[in-house]
Amino acid sequence: MTTTEVPMAVPNLDVPQQWRLGPAYVPKGRYTDPEFLQLEIDRLFPRTWLNACRFDEVERVGDYVDFEICGQSIVVVRTEQGLRAYFNACRHRGTRLVQGQGRIAEFRCPFHSWRWNLDGSLKYQADEENFDPRPAGELCLPEVKVDTWGGWVFVNMDPDAEPLLDFLDPMPSRLEGYKLEDMRVAWYKSVLVNTNWKTALDAFNESWHVPGTHPQLVRPDKHTTPPTIAECEGYGKTYNELFRYHSRHADVFRYGSEGSSTRLRPEYGVSPEAVYHNVVYNLRELRSLYLPTDLGAAAELRTIPEASGPEGNAIYQKLRKKHARAAGVDYPELTEEQLKKGMYDWHVFPNTVFLVDFGTCLAYRTRPYGKDPDKCIFDVQGLWLPPTEGITTAEPEHFDDWRQASLGAILEQDFSNMSEVAMGMHSLGYDGHRLNRAQEMTIWNYHRAIDEFLFGS
Repeated sequence: MTTTEVPMAVPNLDVPQQWRLGPAYVPKGRYTDPEFLQLEIDRLFPRTWLNACRFDEVERVGDYVDFEICGQSIVVVRTEQGLRAYFNACRHRGTRLVQGQGRIAEFRCPFHSWRWNLDGSLKYQADEENFDPRPAGELCLPEVKVDTWGGWVFVNMDPDAEPLLDFLDPMPSRLEGYKLEDMRVAWYKSVLVNTNWKTALDAFNESWHVPGTHPQLVRPDKHTTPPTIAECEGYGKTYNELFRYHSRHADVFRYGSEGSSTRLRPEYGVSPEAVYHNVVYNLRELRSLYLPTDLGAAAELRTIPEASGPEGNAIYQKLRKKHARAAGVDYPELTEEQLKKGMYDWHVFPNTVFLVDFGTCLAYRTRPYGKDPDKCIFDVQGLWLPPTEGITTAEPEHFDDWRQASLGAILEQDFSNMSEVAMGMHSLGYDGHRLNRAQEMTIWNYHRAIDEFLFGS
């Protein structure tokens, strides 16, 4: 469903007044109230498909990842028969079996040394003769639904959950050809942030904040002085697409508004110097949204006189492909229609954002931190299509303070904002978000979807 198909009216659900959505309005209690977070813990996260890890983190038999969310620990493991997921608890007295990620030949309880095969079947029960007889299946590790798309491994604690591809619709068809499934984790950081998990998510659910938060991104010299009004007014806006659960925002400047031509707007051109400095800056500060080979493409672009004209973007895209393939990257072939429908920013309900570009993706995931509505865990991965020499999958680096994580200037600006939003939301003078209907309805839309899980049947 697009913006014209998702109702803008408040859902007809029995939502308590203090949390009830209004037209383009979200009450602050949905972010600040412990009771609302408890409902999300009880009714939202156990019933939705959750991004647990990437395929290259569980590529070999025995590779596992312990995915933790809302007090639940779920282990994803590669077996001879494929991927499996289990609740990460011993069937004897509940001890957690594994932590973090690694590689194992079996599950072994560190308490009494019970053992399970990778397929979840019981392998060894200490002092078995002194236990009451039980059906064999009762002592197997309880399974969690698991499935994959685009190289991501998703889990769902609800045994009656709809199939993953149905849940993700329309992303699988829209992003076909981008080769997300072949990308690998080039870097991975996980930080603790003093804000609600949805506030952290909101920072990446719209790009309207770029001139205010990241003024350097609209300037060739990359200076970070406060934006002028002219810069704020002149920044190319985005348009929203809203679906049953998910949403997307895309660049009006390049592709025009929703429903317009699938081709690039003819007036969209490039400045070779600006392109070069932008690639240099993003690779240094973000290490994503560009491949390392794009630096060579941008440098060559500066040497081509006609690149400053209307054909500049087409020339640049050909150079990106040439330099990537010279390095062995299986660079995607994408039509204008695929670009129109797939780039750039997807909110994957409930708690993930993908920023998709040629051969690269920046993935954000937020998770509640305990039962504190003012804290969350924020995971960020930089994904690249690998060159000939490959990419060693990065393990997560964990930081209790995002300021110690060396996230780069762009993300540090975003995280600084999050903390200020969290403080402001507790003000007695603030009651909720009043949203821009053209730029921010992605935020309203996922709150509408949350209500289906919290207050629907």
